[in-house]
Amino acid sequence: FRLPASEAVVNRMGFNNAGAAALAARLAALPRPLGVPLGISLGKSKVTPLDEAVEDYLASYRALRGHGDYFAVNVSSPNTPGLRSLQDRAHLDALLGALVGEKPVLVKIAPDLTEAAIAELLEVCLARGAAGVIATNTTLSRDGLAGVDVERGAQAGGLSGRPLTGRARDVVAVVHRETGGRRPSIGVGGVLDPDDAARMFDAGAALVQLYTGFIYRGPALVRAAVRATAGSAPPSTAPDPVAGR
Repeated sequence: FRLPASEAVVNRMGFNNAGAAALAARLAALPRPLGVPLGISLGKSKVTPLDEAVEDYLASYRALRGHGDYFAVNVSSPNTPGLRSLQDRAHLDALLGALVGEKPVLVKIAPDLTEAAIAELLEVCLARGAAGVIATNTTLSRDGLAGVDVERGAQAGGLSGRPLTGRARDVVAVVHRETGGRRPSIGVGGVLDPDDAARMFDAGAALVQLYTGFIYRGPALVRAAVRATAGSAPPSTAPDPVAGR
């Protein structure tokens, strides 16, 4: 649902797909090499109980590990019931303990976590050898909406776009500070112009992702951001999340 006055979007799509086996079959049919790094996002099924989440992620990982250069572990979508509780120390420790190893694993976190919760989560990521962090997912907050969008924005779902710009950048800065640059972060959330991308890099991001920016600026935003931020990405002391093993 578009909220144009706020340059925002609310979505509650969840993880709509045909499953890991179907994705593996499609990827197996592609010509190799692809010529670009391929990241694969993992999230538990909506119907999987929380106490079976690790095996759910692991089953998808096993089906797809031969195709991905890195794997994004989504434990922060607001649209899958119970998923965000996997950011808790015990749940995340068990999950990363099962997944980290053969391929680089990055953890996608919510923007609604407190700094203390982010620091605790990062302790687990460092201890378990996660290759990096994706900051952030969509938010449950409705702060920053223009008055005309408030009623429409009140519906269920995760909010993305301009209202998330500052918070996503702040989370990237916390990740960079708490890890001491030992793990790269991918900055995502409210990047709608080249200046937003540049400020993500200034906050410590090693890479930047675009989603809602495509809706309000179109694909030309990619080239504009690349040109404006050439050389802006800070060096990382950690292995490259794509090339590192």
